[in-house]
Amino acid sequence: MEKDQTALNIEVCREVAEKIKGLKLRTDFYNREYLNLAVDDETKFRMNFFAVAICHQTYTLINKRLNLFGWDYLEHGFTKLAKSNSKLLDPNFLASAEICEVVALLKIAFSENGNPESCTLDRLDERADLMINAGKIICSVYQKSVGNLIQSAGGFLLQNGLGLYEILPCFEAFSDPLQKKTTFLIKLLMEANLLNINDPANFIPIMDYHMQRVLMRLGCIEIIDEALRQKLTDRQTLPADDAVRSRCIEAFRLIAGISGHPVTKMNDFFWSLGRSCCNQTTLCSNKTCEKNPCTFTQIIEIENHTHCEFEPVCKGFRDIDYRNLWQPVIETHYY
Repeated sequence: MEKDQTALNIEVCREVAEKIKGLKLRTDFYNREYLNLAVDDETKFRMNFFAVAICHQTYTLINKRLNLFGWDYLEHGFTKLAKSNSKLLDPNFLASAEICEVVALLKIAFSENGNPESCTLDRLDERADLMINAGKIICSVYQKSVGNLIQSAGGFLLQNGLGLYEILPCFEAFSDPLQKKTTFLIKLLMEANLLNINDPANFIPIMDYHMQRVLMRLGCIEIIDEALRQKLTDRQTLPADDAVRSRCIEAFRLIAGISGHPVTKMNDFFWSLGRSCCNQTTLCSNKTCEKNPCTFTQIIEIENHTHCEFEPVCKGFRDIDYRNLWQPVIETHYY
């Protein structure tokens, strides 16, 4: 039997859960334009579906003029696409499009002032291929409607092969066995009042690289294999991240259960923390956040942000070896 490389630190998870139990999410974060766009429901379904489909490994995605990075820039771009009734949201167009056609449109959508040469979205052929694959399936199986796709599950994650966790993996973009993009899509649709879930106990927590990094630095996840720990610290490329990622999902289930916050909201607490306060630099040691404005303060209600809310329970605050841990570096379109 293969030796475990990671372990769940239940005590630290409990301390972290007690910490977030007292934190509140800002209501205005869920009132943003992206979730409340004045367009028809099918356009909203398409906007969310295709935005999430290509939301992975967005390190390079930035609009300096608007001070937007990663997902924030994707939200901005897909909001504009929805308002303009773009072909990039039309499954019928995508089903018959060539990769170069989709790439050309993506370059314009994610460039400053419409100049495709300034596009900062990378892996364009890969993202275009994911959109084309999705367009073909939506057209052939769901009558060209993303709404039909989502509604066919009847609000279930698992339902004898017909739940969202069971039908969405037929799309290459949503083929992750740990369902990161699928859960993220469902979360957004719920927040946009487009979907209700009947079996929330079946949710698999969203897990991306920011959150893996935070959970390891906090000490919620212990890296007990010394070779793996050194590779993470040195930011070496790994063939897979299952040992870390699956254990992080365990941690979120435990933290959510103790804190009383829904498992789908773990993303809002810990993605925002990793994106701004605990990234290349850390608020606890550098006394500043990597993003300005700080994503954590945009989502979480706190009076001031002169220090990290998790310092009292964070191993990384006290131990540089934990603080130097980095998320697994892998090639993936799963997140």
